[in-house]
Amino acid sequence: MSSLSAQLNSHMRYKIYTLVDITRTGQYRNESGRELARHQQQNFDTVQQTIGMRANLNYTSPPVVKIDTPIKYGLDGEELANIWMFEWEVDREELFSHNGDDVYRLREDFELVPYISGLTETVKYEPAIFRPGVNISFEIIR
Repeated sequence: MSSLSAQLNSHMRYKIYTLVDITRTGQYRNESGRELARHQQQNFDTVQQTIGMRANLNYTSPPVVKIDTPIKYGLDGEELANIWMFEWEVDREELFSHNGDDVYRLREDFELVPYISGLTETVKYEPAIFRPGVNISFEIIR
């Protein structure tokens, strides 16, 4: 099998940790009384689309949220906060790698991407943009 074939037939798993509300709600329409769910879905869509600039992602579970200390996940903050975790896979190896850093291109792609704030997040950032190492971090799962 050629190197390219091996890369195309492999699956790499990744995980995002974020202080931004990326709850998947399935609310795709603007409807009165459903604004929160719509904005949460829009943030989740933003995450998928940003990853999707380089890869076709697959996931089996939506993001989950837990209360923990952000610094444990490579995020800014030592106080308890809502942290969303989202795990997905892509069908190619080393797609986000650069110079031995497995998630370099993810950090690069998410830098300064806007999101909708004021949802159920417990830490607020202005302006409302993704900042790797501040309100979003990435991990490769081996």
